[in-house]
Amino acid sequence: MSTQFPLKEISIRYGYGLLALFILFCFRVGAQSLQRWAPVNFLPPFEDWQSGALPYELLLAFQIGIIVFCGLIISKFSNDNVRPNRKSGIIYLLIGAVYFSVMLFRLTAGLTFAGDHVWLGAIIPTLFHLVLAAFVLLTGHFHYKFGKK
Repeated sequence: MSTQFPLKEISIRYGYGLLALFILFCFRVGAQSLQRWAPVNFLPPFEDWQSGALPYELLLAFQIGIIVFCGLIISKFSNDNVRPNRKSGIIYLLIGAVYFSVMLFRLTAGLTFAGDHVWLGAIIPTLFHLVLAAFVLLTGHFHYKFGKK
């Protein structure tokens, strides 16, 4: 593996990218919660933040789980405690690519021919699913690029 920077510095840089995506997702969870329990005028209404596919309380539980899981991944990157694994990278990249593609289709459909559909027309949730898909892809890129062949 020939890199310009030591792997420790590279993993920390990836950690910053993951942290940026994580902050965006946390904003989504916080904004949606705020609109549920103490609505403000400068954010879209609560209904715009979810597609209604899950009851909000269940969705929030999943979101908290995602936040914890992503936080653990970021912690590993930030503390240079992540060991690149090419096979894991391939799995992350495949899952991330499918996830991103489905959400990109969902966004395109919601903005064009299916804006009235409950799930396809939910633009804000779809954008944040793209954020999560990017998180998976970035994690996969690190593992694939720096894992042993």
